[in-house]
Amino acid sequence: MNEPLTSRPRTLKEIATYYNVDVKTVKNWLSCDTLKDVQPEKGRYYSIRQLKRIIEHLGEA
Repeated sequence: MNEPLTSRPRTLKEIATYYNVDVKTVKNWLSCDTLKDVQPEKGRYYSIRQLKRIIEHLGEA
């Protein structure tokens, strides 16, 4: 991925691609106590605010 993850809303698959893992692994990561309230807004897209929170918890890829 050439552009930063937080440049626009992203799907779960795009987040998985960013971290070079499969979607199931990202779902598992997001189920931790810190991030379990982070759910996609507007259908299946994670907002930029949510993506920043995910990166803050998981770190940069």
